[in-house]
Amino acid sequence: MSKKVKNKNKSWHYAIVAYLIAGYVYFVGLFTKFIYKKDKQAQELDDKQQVIYAFWHNQQSFLLFPYRKKGKISVLVSMSSDGEYIASSLPKFNMKATRGSSTRGGFAALRGLIEDAKKGFNPALTPDGPRGPIYKASPGIIYLARKTRLPIIPAGVDCSHKFHVNSWDKFQIPLPFGRSAIVYGEPLYFNPEQDTQVLCDILTERLNKATKEAAKLCKKGK
Repeated sequence: MSKKVKNKNKSWHYAIVAYLIAGYVYFVGLFTKFIYKKDKQAQELDDKQQVIYAFWHNQQSFLLFPYRKKGKISVLVSMSSDGEYIASSLPKFNMKATRGSSTRGGFAALRGLIEDAKKGFNPALTPDGPRGPIYKASPGIIYLARKTRLPIIPAGVDCSHKFHVNSWDKFQIPLPFGRSAIVYGEPLYFNPEQDTQVLCDILTERLNKATKEAAKLCKKGK
């Protein structure tokens, strides 16, 4: 009985925090200037077909507001208590949460994303999450691309007004009245003739390149 009450209290706690997160993100988003720069091929893919969105773990809060009207997106969220806050917040941005990680329920989560892709969702995940190493893609996203045959769009994001949380990835939280840049790098296709680690390295390079370009755009304000 006490366990049920405790779980119920936790549910209320997550729900309240999710509303606070959503309120803050909407407030920041409404008072942020968004700048977009997209590789031509990535833009064409994004407009015409399903894709896999890849972005670094510490940048995910930047994408909630601008992607709220993007369409059907299924986001991989870790099984941790911190992940529960994100999972509870995603529906408020018209996104679906698929729970799992590379260390807890990873394969089940990827199967969930595969099933979501069959239903028309665009999978989205952080290839360096949930525990790093930071800014280095792991093989899970390549496995997903192989199973779904969807191209991966590397999205580099930055914000001119932000602060960092004391976490393994130096998680970034945007502040209002600044600029946020979203840069699409060259898409990555699964190639069975290439080694998985080679593909991971290519994705890492393209994500880091896109992130650096986003940082430059934020500074220039163009």
